[in-house]
Amino acid sequence: MADRSFPVFYCDFLRDLSISSSKPELLAADRLVPLAEQLLVAEDNYLGVVDANEVILQLYLSGREMVVELLFPESTGILQKRMPVEEALVLLENLPDEFDEALLPGATYRG
Repeated sequence: MADRSFPVFYCDFLRDLSISSSKPELLAADRLVPLAEQLLVAEDNYLGVVDANEVILQLYLSGREMVVELLFPESTGILQKRMPVEEALVLLENLPDEFDEALLPGATYRG
């Protein structure tokens, strides 16, 4: 399990760093939380993680909460859920290989 990795993209406006969503880079699964802790301290920054089916889990800070979204390749809308930052980091730490609605119980669909 230690050798799992995910394609990621992000934007860090504070450090002027970014990886485009059109060219995500592989990151070891155990590096997701440290990256999120570094990135998601400013509201404009975001992190996207892509699963094996091109489903995107995107996270960004809104006030004192984390907004977590699931974007499906063929869908026009997104599933969105707000949660405490700590809860979002636990979610990142335990990501399955494939993302689906069960990842965000109680999420709202936004078309």
